[in-house]
Amino acid sequence: MKLVRNIVALSSILLPTLSIAAIPYQNEEYQFTQPNGEVVSVFLQGNTYYAEQRTRSGKLVVFDEKLNGMAYASVNKAGTGLVSTGVLVSDLDEAKSGIVSIASGPEVGLSKEAIQALVEQKQSELLPALESPLLVRTQSTDVTAQVTGQIKGLTIIIDFPDERGTISKSQVERFLNNQNYTEFGNAQSVRGYFLEVSNNKLDYTNTVTAYYTAKKNKAYYADSSLSSTVRSQELIKEALDWLEYQQGFDFSTLSTNSSNQIRGLNIFYAGNSDSAWSKGLWPHMARLSPRFCADGVCTDRYQITDMRASLSIGTFVHESGHLITNWPDLYDYDGSSHGSVASYGVMGFGAIGTTNKFRPTPPVAHFRAIAGWDTVTELNPAVDANAPTGRLSHTSGSHTSYKWTNPSNRNEAFYIEAIHKSGQNKEQPSQGLAIWHVDSKGSNSNEWYPYIQMEHADGNRDPENKVNRGDSTDLYGASGEFSSVLPNSLSSRGTNALWWNGSDSGLSISGISDPAQTISFDLDSSVVEPPKGETYRGTLANKAQQIQPNGSWFQYAGGVIKLDLNGPSNADFDLKLERWQGGSWQRVAVSETPTSVESISYNATSGYYRIIVYSYEGAGDYTLVVNK
Repeated sequence: MKLVRNIVALSSILLPTLSIAAIPYQNEEYQFTQPNGEVVSVFLQGNTYYAEQRTRSGKLVVFDEKLNGMAYASVNKAGTGLVSTGVLVSDLDEAKSGIVSIASGPEVGLSKEAIQALVEQKQSELLPALESPLLVRTQSTDVTAQVTGQIKGLTIIIDFPDERGTISKSQVERFLNNQNYTEFGNAQSVRGYFLEVSNNKLDYTNTVTAYYTAKKNKAYYADSSLSSTVRSQELIKEALDWLEYQQGFDFSTLSTNSSNQIRGLNIFYAGNSDSAWSKGLWPHMARLSPRFCADGVCTDRYQITDMRASLSIGTFVHESGHLITNWPDLYDYDGSSHGSVASYGVMGFGAIGTTNKFRPTPPVAHFRAIAGWDTVTELNPAVDANAPTGRLSHTSGSHTSYKWTNPSNRNEAFYIEAIHKSGQNKEQPSQGLAIWHVDSKGSNSNEWYPYIQMEHADGNRDPENKVNRGDSTDLYGASGEFSSVLPNSLSSRGTNALWWNGSDSGLSISGISDPAQTISFDLDSSVVEPPKGETYRGTLANKAQQIQPNGSWFQYAGGVIKLDLNGPSNADFDLKLERWQGGSWQRVAVSETPTSVESISYNATSGYYRIIVYSYEGAGDYTLVVNK
């Protein structure tokens, strides 16, 4: 059960007050000081939109505003959320009971459906004012948004009258800008990461300020009764005013986008967040409202995070992927899966592990391509008559990739690259030949039709099924094959070398060599006649229905409308065409065979139409092709 609603891009004049992107949490531990002074450990699993909070023993907890502290929680009667029990969490009580491990049996939390609804609600709260290339950006397989050259960001470091910074300005500068950097266990700096993955085409550096000491003590900004954007934005505005009016900083020296908005605005503050999840000073990314303008430029988005006692580049790199390149997250917001890419890419979980937070995995081949960092070779002869064929090879980390494009939909393609566990790929879960299925219409909150899908060699789809975040059998190795029928039979869920409308792409790979720095494979290419018409995909529960195209209607000047539906063989899906007349939708054509293969050919007059796909019996995925 997945999110399929798109967050649409709306006016950039109105500015949101909610955070809009952040790193995912993987059993992330943080400390919270209770009203009685006890410091308790809380473990997070989730992201910006929903995160389950638990004690070390696995008990559910929530922030109780009346108690002003973390309290034990239970699922409400409706099963739609968590409520406080009115009892404050105490690590001392848990120690007395002999509970020492979170793995000893966590309490049952909300259902997948309830979490999905909460995530969808949080996202919809952004709709009235959100122009968000982070959540649902204009996705494309074409190289149209290159990110190259020198980009200068701003990093403001902040401490408080009652908590001074322990990490020096020079340490932060080295962390961000040094080309040879190993401090705090990092394998490179933030700049070093982007130089490496971009083939030296992106040089992202940051101007680091002196410490700004906030006007008030830290507890004022870390107030857990307030959303994370309230006091954080107050603090950021203080610091920006200080830079402008007391330090005389020239903001025009920073890199801006086409709207003269600062591309990289980062805030580091001393110590820990000292706040409950999503409250107070909780680390997040959002858009500053109202915006700050000086020297002919203005603010847009920012990221703010705590410095803690040491620095690791993973989170900063992931958030810079949003700020600088506009890449979306590749993990699943409602947590019902780990997302198909999982730990194989920096915008998934490839920057938050115990080791890859010091050496994040590279962006997947598609992101490198649209940024203009990779040389991409087209393999589909239907797109390039001179495309290579036969025995081919690819070298990991060579800043190249192969691409097999859908000739009838240039925003859908397969990308092919070798991944070897060395260099920037050292912390990858596995090594071998990686195949990515990219489609701009996909959503990363729908694991069965994502924007970027890894074609897992073992056919198990473990990350989608939330089994793991990548394992040793995901990439193609010796004698592996990828074709319209291999590696598995889950054709209704986008696996194998099929386009998302279910048609054969013509791509066939075999004879793959052993995992190594350079991998060879046989490409058996053929020109496949592209399907005609517009294709829509969906999933129906038993007795449910969906409206197409995309939950809406279309205007038609008149002529034949041809509809072809293909659904699961073990269900009975039917098809209706409706026209708006007399103030309501009226059925004008129907196809109701005992199968899920339906077809309508209707000679339509000018008007407004919509299509209904509905389940008479059974559930599953379907494909609808519309020709007008």
